[in-house]
Amino acid sequence: MFRHIVLMVCLAGAALFAGVAMVPGEREQWTMLVRDGHNQEALKILRAHYQSGRSDVDAVMHLYKLHMAFAEIEPATRVLEDLVALHPTSAEALAMLAKHYGDIQNTGAKIAALERLFELSPTAQTARELLAHYRLAGAFGREEKLLRSLLAKEMITANDAERLGLMLAARGDLYGAREALMRFDAIANPERSLGRFVLFDVMVATGDKLAALEKAASWIGYFRKASVHHAPEGDTAAARLVRMMMALDEAAARTLICGAQRDETPARGSGPPRGLMGCDPAAGVQTVDAPTDTASIVPSDQPVRRRRR
Repeated sequence: MFRHIVLMVCLAGAALFAGVAMVPGEREQWTMLVRDGHNQEALKILRAHYQSGRSDVDAVMHLYKLHMAFAEIEPATRVLEDLVALHPTSAEALAMLAKHYGDIQNTGAKIAALERLFELSPTAQTARELLAHYRLAGAFGREEKLLRSLLAKEMITANDAERLGLMLAARGDLYGAREALMRFDAIANPERSLGRFVLFDVMVATGDKLAALEKAASWIGYFRKASVHHAPEGDTAAARLVRMMMALDEAAARTLICGAQRDETPARGSGPPRGLMGCDPAAGVQTVDAPTDTASIVPSDQPVRRRRR
């Protein structure tokens, strides 16, 4: 009899314990409500959960989504701002806050959040968004600061490096412009000429004439190839570059240009590239077969042979 009573008590206790354990907790309650589409009831539970000081990320994110679903913008904003304040080093939270500000068209707050995000976790996407805003707003000082940061982190694109170099050169910061344009030269398409023309001038202005001539000699072949496709008539980038080199130091320019042509000619067949100088290894520069825009580089004691049009 006693054993029977003990067995019944144990069974009743186990059943009670199992029943309590099977009662859904708060998390399970709002999860099931959200799953079943009972958003209003889920919002009440989550709001009470949040106001009690419990702010686990999953619950906070569901609360934010429910506030937005009911177009409750101010509570939703406060929830995300509190989340960022609670986790100031979370790039994910900052990115969500910046996106939220963009969704509600609070541009100033969005840019501030993106700037904090870039400082915390710099990415190319964040930089693009900031640069686009700075340019539209005419905030060129902030744009320059960001471009310098991208250059220092080696995250800058060729277009942005060229833009930074041109900006700094226009302001007279020659050494800053040289650094930016050297990076542009290293990563840009070899046929692009504008930034390289400025780099040549900057290198000359900072006293590095020989290095400028050597750089220019390495560009001529690419510029000439680009001119064949994009400059059917008139001045070409290659011819302009040759004139710049000759004006700087004629003797050194002739030597470098002839060396560059000798390296290129065997791959192309016989004869010098059109528009540049003809060079003989024994006699040096001999003739020029070029249009009128490159006539200035011809030696004065040699006849000019021009093609008839």
